[in-house]
Parts: sequence; structure tokens; C-alpha cells
Amino acid sequence: MPAVSTEVVAAANAPVWVSSRPNNGFKYVGIGFSEKKSGSNYQMEAKKNALYDLSSEIKVDISSNSVLYTVQNNTNFNENFNSLIKLSSSDNIEGYTLVDSYENDKQYWVYYQLDKQEYADLKAKKKLQIITKASNLIASAANDEKNKDFSSSLKKRIQAFGVLTPYLSEEINFDAAQTNGVKNVFDLTNLIQQQLQSITVAQQKTIPVIKPYQQSYAALLYTLEIKNKTPLQNFPMLVSSDEEKISVNDKTSTNEKGEVQVKITSVEPLNQYVSFSLNPDITSLMGTDSVSRAGITLLKQFIQTSSLKVQANVTTITIYVNSSEKNFGKPTGLNFIDQFIKQKFNGQEVRLVDKPEDADYIIESSADTQEDISSDILEANYTIKLASLIINLQLKNRQSNEILYKTQVSDVYGYANSAEKAGINAYSNTKLNAKLAEALFFLKRKILVY
Repeated sequence: MPAVSTEVVAAANAPVWVSSRPNNGFKYVGIGFSEKKSGSNYQMEAKKNALYDLSSEIKVDISSNSVLYTVQNNTNFNENFNSLIKLSSSDNIEGYTLVDSYENDKQYWVYYQLDKQEYADLKAKKKLQIITKASNLIASAANDEKNKDFSSSLKKRIQAFGVLTPYLSEEINFDAAQTNGVKNVFDLTNLIQQQLQSITVAQQKTIPVIKPYQQSYAALLYTLEIKNKTPLQNFPMLVSSDEEKISVNDKTSTNEKGEVQVKITSVEPLNQYVSFSLNPDITSLMGTDSVSRAGITLLKQFIQTSSLKVQANVTTITIYVNSSEKNFGKPTGLNFIDQFIKQKFNGQEVRLVDKPEDADYIIESSADTQEDISSDILEANYTIKLASLIINLQLKNRQSNEILYKTQVSDVYGYANSAEKAGINAYSNTKLNAKLAEALFFLKRKILVY
């Protein structure tokens, strides 16, 4: 709010309170003004400023038995807390009256006051109502916990803290008989912390494996539990990767079985174990409850919970190459295509294996030569044989045996004075490199997505 001491546009008929703030020992005073700008609701703006000014006059005393007192050495927290209290007060102030208003060509001013005793009585009454409401929530939370409804129990305790936030600078005591032993806000925050710390990760039978540069990733599945191995049902969690080369969706939730999915979005090559951090998402837990969501910022000053850690193993993609190279049906013994394929897949994200059972993918290449249809004409005219090289390529998922990619490389020829030599020459045709490289480029895209 613009300070009351801001220069006022001079006017002979301006009331005294515009330039000289009233001092009343029995009343709180709130004075606010707004500039008259085109299109602005200057009257509402002046009222808002006056009420904020009035709430600023109400001194917030910090009780030595309050939760705020425990963190009063934290300057930033105190400033944020006091601002919240004042803003909350300005939104909820009751019993104030309009004393006077004044306006000129450029400014609009309002003067409100609030009886101090009336304010104290209203505040005490409201505080009692709030404590009763919080007590009922705490008692209900204890019943939910007995019925193993973890989420409902935690929500009600956080709701209780949320409604109490305007009074955290004051001493708050509960009737322990009604609140299942909870005597004050300290006990309440300790209960919330204990409840959050009771969440554990069930022992993993196997560590999930992740491959780099995949088009999509199956979600990693982990199980969260609370006391007595009870599944943590339908509870929101925040997820983060401890490794910068792995990206994940930052929000997830457990299901009825307590299973939580970590959804991977991208993985770069890493040949090592990695960890993901899971943290209870109490903001999402509270949903649209604005009071509780606002209180969460303060609640986090009083509770400490460590991240839950889950692991996965990032390994290279394994490929087995099965190639056959023939010349008119007979093995060539060259292994030219085999070596070319392996060279194209040589990288940090891929590892070639010697056994098909060790592979994620199998590349099958079958090459053979045959006499081209034009060979007879060339032989008759020039005594030259023409051989055509045909390569059939396919990519299979080793586990499912699904064929992911299939193509044929053709239009590669060899010339010689015999069919056999022509076929061998086809294998050394420079055009083969370009044709095969193009086919392998599209095949590789079925395995790796950069």
C-alpha cells in the first residue's frame, strides 16, 4: 500500500486526517488512498489499502509458547509469516466503520476505524471457534488412522494446521482428551511428521533396467508401504531423478496396491545404477482446499522428511548380428556386410553380443547374388556377366520375436567375365555402402531415438 505520508495533492478543503494521522487510544486507525486512473476501481483500491493499514496497526505479539517463537531467529520466515498474518487479517477484519472519505481531481481517500475492545472480543470468539474446528479435525484424523485410512488422516491433520495458521504466533492448547493426546500445535506437527516418515519403500525383488534413447519407456514400478506392511493407497508423490541425464515426469501417485509408477521421458547413455527420489506431495493431497494449501508453506518450516530412494539400472542396448553372405548360393567367407553393420552400431549406447539370448534386438542380414536379367545380352555382345546383389534386412525384438523393421537392399551390381567373379565384384561396389547405410539408418531409428 502507498504510505500515508505520500505527498497529497494540495486542496484547501482537505480534512485534517489526510495530512495528519489521527491518534486514538481506543481505536485502530486505517487510512488509505488511491490515484484516480482511467479505468481503475480507485474506491475499492483505497478501501483495500485502508484495511491493510488498519491491520498493520494491530500488533502481532509472539508468545514464547507459540510455534512461531521456535523459528523467530529465521528472519526471512518471520517476515513472510508476519506478511501472511497481516494479509489474512485485512481479508478477515470485522467490526470496522467508515469515519470519513475525501477526494479531489487526482486522489481518493478513506478513513476507517475499529474499536480495540470489540476487535479483541471478536478475535477471541473466532479463535475459540477455530480451535474447536481444529480439535474436531484432529480427533477425526485419529479415527481414520485406526481404520487404516492414511490419506484421510493426514489430510485432516494438515487441514487442522491450515485453519490454525493465523494464530501460530499465539499460544494454542487443545483438550487432550478430545484430541487423542494432542495438546498443542507442536504435537500436531510432530504427528504429521511421524506419519510422513512412516512411508517406506518395499524391498525390490529385481532392479528395473532402463535402456537409453528409446521412443517410449515402460513405467518403472515400485511399492510404497506404511506400518505393518500396509500398502500406501492412492497417495500423490513427487518424483525427481538424481541423475541429470535421466528425465522423469515429476508427479505420480500410488494405486490401490501401493504401487507407484516412475515415468521416464528420456535417458542418455549411462552404464550404472541410478536413483530416483520420491517425496510425499502434500500440496496435491490437499487438492482445492485453499486454506490448507496456504498453510503447507508454513508447515514445511516445522517438519522434516527425507526423500525415499528407489533404484534402476541404466545399461546399454545389446544387439546380436546374424548375417549370411553368399555368392550364387555359396558362402563368400568375406563377412563384408557383417562388419559394415557392426561398425554402424558401434557406440556408447549399444553393445554387440556374441549370443542371441543376451541381446535386446537381433539384426538379421541375408545377402546373395544372382545373374541379372541383362546378363545374357551383355555376354552375347561383350562377353561380360552381370550379377545383382540382393540383401534382405530385418530387425527383431528378441524377447517378443516381433519383427520391427524389414527391408531389401537391391540395385547393386558387379561385372566380370564370369558370373562368380561378377558376384564378388558386386560386394565391392561402392554403391553398396550408400545403399546399405541408408537402410541401416532407418533400422537404427527403430532402436534408438535421439
